Amino acid sequence: MLAWLTYVLFALVAVMYVHSLIDCVRTPSARVRCLPKPLWLLFMLWAPILGSLTWTYFGKLPEQAKTTESGTGAGSGAREPIRA
Repeated sequence: MLAWLTYVLFALVAVMYVHSLIDCVRTPSARVRCLPKPLWLLFMLWAPILGSLTWTYFGKLPEQAKTTESGTGAGSGAREPIRA
């Protein structure tokens, strides 16, 4: 049972690490904060778990909400009323 849990934990850490690396590479330089992208990548290579968590929470600026024609945010969940 303990071996199974170890494999699951290792798989979760590996997925988080690969996702963070790909996310860092694909993020535009204008959205990166605190450090330049090459330093973020080096930090993630040097300390995979800490680097991935730090990138996820502090590495990039949040994406701006896109507005539609009606002026509501794209992710706000607001809907137009149904008119009969």
